[in-house]
Amino acid sequence: MTDEIRNEALEQLELDISFGFENETELYDSIRDMFYDEEDFDEDWLRQTIAEKYSQHQKDSANWTRPTDFERLDQVFEALIMQKIVCLHKAGYTKQDGEGDCMEIIEKLQEHGIKALGFCYYHEQDLARAVNKDNRSLLLGFDSATQDDGEALQVANMIVTALRECNFEVNWPGTVDQRIEIQNLDWRKLPDNEKRGAEQVMYLLSKTADTKKPFWKFW
Repeated sequence: MTDEIRNEALEQLELDISFGFENETELYDSIRDMFYDEEDFDEDWLRQTIAEKYSQHQKDSANWTRPTDFERLDQVFEALIMQKIVCLHKAGYTKQDGEGDCMEIIEKLQEHGIKALGFCYYHEQDLARAVNKDNRSLLLGFDSATQDDGEALQVANMIVTALRECNFEVNWPGTVDQRIEIQNLDWRKLPDNEKRGAEQVMYLLSKTADTKKPFWKFW
């Protein structure tokens, strides 16, 4: 295992741990998959390094101020979902991924008679910038379900209002071609057992829908 591969794996591992979405098993699987074609990859080193850094992250969390900025953002997302705005954490790796994931959920909701107003998301590259201590801002993509500019502005204003009500610093020039920026974000998150993503959206909106079947379970 070369020093270059080791350093690359370590850099990605530290980033993934700071994101706070994956447990130890998931971290191992995702990092190992990155180097699936490396025959001399040191798997024992990876397991030991994950255990050490994951444990340190858990210990550090004892000193975090609660609620964390992530916890407050998660509350905002849940409130917006109840207003029929699909909100996704860490939605893919690119803008195309994020928008595609959101539109897929919107189409699924439509099949069950629920009309979403629009969507809001951030993807992995956005999160990587947010956890950088020299940046500390998170960009949120948004649009309306119909991709109409006028309706998209209404969705964006709902998002901005919800964020400001939760005391986030928000920068947005009020145009559809600029994403919403949360400034001075102090990202702190631990892996948990909460079901987010598509399952969370479908579950929350199924509770308000006039349906006899809990369709979110079949998502």
